[in-house]
Amino acid sequence: MYTRNKNFIFTMVVIAIAIGNAGSTLYLPALVTIAHKLNTTNSLVKISLACYLLTFGLSQLLYGPMSDAWGRKKVLISGLGIFLLGSIIASLATNISLLLCGRLIEGAGIGAANAVGYALIRDIYSGNELTRKLSYVSIFVGITPIIAPLCGGYLVGYFNWQACFITLSILAFGLILMQLYKLPETNQNLNKKAINPDIIIKNYYTALTNLNYLSYILAVSVGFAAILCLNSVLPFIMIKNLGVSPSHYGWLTLCTGTGYLSGSFVGGVVAVKFGAKLTIKIGAIIQIAASVLGLVVAFFFYDIQAVLLPLIIVLFGVGFIVPIGAGGAMAIFPQMAGSAAALLGTMMFGISSIFTSLVAHLPTETQKPLFIFLLFLGALAWFIVSFIGAKKNV
Repeated sequence: MYTRNKNFIFTMVVIAIAIGNAGSTLYLPALVTIAHKLNTTNSLVKISLACYLLTFGLSQLLYGPMSDAWGRKKVLISGLGIFLLGSIIASLATNISLLLCGRLIEGAGIGAANAVGYALIRDIYSGNELTRKLSYVSIFVGITPIIAPLCGGYLVGYFNWQACFITLSILAFGLILMQLYKLPETNQNLNKKAINPDIIIKNYYTALTNLNYLSYILAVSVGFAAILCLNSVLPFIMIKNLGVSPSHYGWLTLCTGTGYLSGSFVGGVVAVKFGAKLTIKIGAIIQIAASVLGLVVAFFFYDIQAVLLPLIIVLFGVGFIVPIGAGGAMAIFPQMAGSAAALLGTMMFGISSIFTSLVAHLPTETQKPLFIFLLFLGALAWFIVSFIGAKKNV
């Protein structure tokens, strides 16, 4: 049914997912400016990212089953509408409370992009083609939060911090119009019982008690948390302490993004030869080694190169973890793709919100705390795959 236009459908899904992930970091070059303009603390401004990630993650627990019961199109467009409302509120914020409110609403809406998007892709692809497409999406999931600050830096530099949220509003509105007229309903087996609380709980219980699936989503979540924690702290190191301009900062994040993209490509090659679990372990070891390197260098230097070069290697290692782990998780439960995708997204963004809340209180007068935190996350990812992933389901 979708043979001729499924690539177009895939593109719309990727754009929706990209908007959601860009929403997490597009405004990061403006954090220092926002703290000044809204007369608030750096920690509270950093918490705005955690607010977004929290509702982004939790909302997916509902969006997945809702799309199984009511259809992908309705739920996806509704979620984008809520995201549009939140972006408008954030753009009009005159105090930190209103900004945090807007970010909570944004996250609650855009959760539909991830949960429904992954399930929609599962509807139109299968077999090796599904695995390949999911790998592409996972690369976008990881790379978008890294490169979005490049655009955000110019928006802040040429306009103001509100321009970041206005841009998100325009993108969401355009995508809503496109999906209203061009997106078909891909769920041809609507299951009205899928929204039943008992069914939801049963599906999530089935997924979470599968140790193979659990190890994948936890490793992906910790890897993704490394990306977002890094990005929430880096603006204060680079812009506030090292004097980098917002637009220049965007180009620096593009350098770190190159590390992640390279890691994703190499990790895919390694996974074909050695398997997903070993590939994730290798990625975690690379992250640990690069974090140790960054920590050692921090005792002697505090400049752009001393911070950036180890971070590029860290993200190269993370590129082994996020795409491979997400693809492995989604391949396990084809019969309940919506629930599996929702749980994956919830864990990714929920766990990231916890870690970004913690990292918001780290001092940024030196890069040492950041690299210690990244070292911890790398060790945690290795531990998860080595011990949880090594066990077998009964």
